[in-house]
Amino acid sequence: MSFFLRTARLGFRHWSEGDLPLALALWTDPAVMAHMGGPMLPEAAEARFRLEMANQQTYGIQYWPIFHLRTGEHAGCAGLRPFHAKTDVLEVGVHIARPFWSGRFGEEAARAVITLGFHHGAKALVAGHGPNNINSRALIERLGFRFTHEESWGLQQILHPYYRLEVNIEK
Repeated sequence: MSFFLRTARLGFRHWSEGDLPLALALWTDPAVMAHMGGPMLPEAAEARFRLEMANQQTYGIQYWPIFHLRTGEHAGCAGLRPFHAKTDVLEVGVHIARPFWSGRFGEEAARAVITLGFHHGAKALVAGHGPNNINSRALIERLGFRFTHEESWGLQQILHPYYRLEVNIEK
């Protein structure tokens, strides 16, 4: 596989038409999506897949698919998107496939995405998590983000905590 970005264990590339089964498997998985409103229906997962490809075309960013470099397995996705239509404030997101939940793969991917976000010209990055997702909260705080507010998110409009990382904060 050809990757535009590599970390110690992960390779990042852009979604392509042939990746729809990977996106469906990830975003329809009840465990992966448990803190994000539950699993997506296949139609919603395909719409999200198309949105990610459109974001790449429009903004040069997306939640990129990530792969384990040693095995080639799809490990999830990690990336950026405009936050509330602002292109100087980007939201960081990581969705990790179940086989990669241990070993801090999410942290490794998120650190790479943070670097990309600031290189992309963001003045700040934001990240949120499901209100009961203590693992995501710990990750976001470990990455240096600071709590700013709660905001309704998703189809159920559940209040999610949000955090911010400014460009001048080194981590």
